[in-house]
Amino acid sequence: MPEILDISSLANSLISSAYPELKKSELFISWGKTSSFAQVHWSESKEEISIRINNNVKKWHEAGIIGLLSHELSHPAQEGSGFIELKTDKDAISRGLGPYLAVERILAGKYEDHRVKRGKDRYLGYRSIRAELTYIESNQLDLLLAEIGLIPTKPTSPVTLSHDIAMYDKGRITTLTVDGHQFQLPRGVLNPDIKIVERDCNTFVYADDILIGQFCKDKNQIS
Repeated sequence: MPEILDISSLANSLISSAYPELKKSELFISWGKTSSFAQVHWSESKEEISIRINNNVKKWHEAGIIGLLSHELSHPAQEGSGFIELKTDKDAISRGLGPYLAVERILAGKYEDHRVKRGKDRYLGYRSIRAELTYIESNQLDLLLAEIGLIPTKPTSPVTLSHDIAMYDKGRITTLTVDGHQFQLPRGVLNPDIKIVERDCNTFVYADDILIGQFCKDKNQIS
């Protein structure tokens, strides 16, 4: 059996090299069941950051996992709530992690930009990320793709799985965001398991089996 990646060592190494503002944060990271590729939870003080990575991501190449972790760490690394996905992607790219983020988007099935919150926000797709890279970073990306044996192609059908779920504690209020849509967790529900259920065009969001909200997915989210 292939060796399972030490996700904690990888995340801490990433913090040491690219996220100096998070070095004093206590990081809790694990594999687990999630309704997205990853789930990140942090407080206003950033004393603790919790990241849960979907078990299916274990199959990914390490470069793609680094890209996913860079996006999750860029959420709390920003000032404020860090909920804007476009700003979060650009933060990861500004730290020199664009090549890894590009690999992650291919593995996540996002060749083109993934629009969320009725087009007011978006996750950058592989093609847009590549356009943001420097000449040296583009060469680095090509080397990674050759090593993995990965050829960037546009999926024949959009990937419907939500990319990630972010939870931010400010005082006694915890705000959760899914695809740009924000909800408040009920009082007393702390670091819950988040479940996303799709029915037709509607997305229902549950925290510890409590329905906290719903939204209708945008049509043609992949532009």
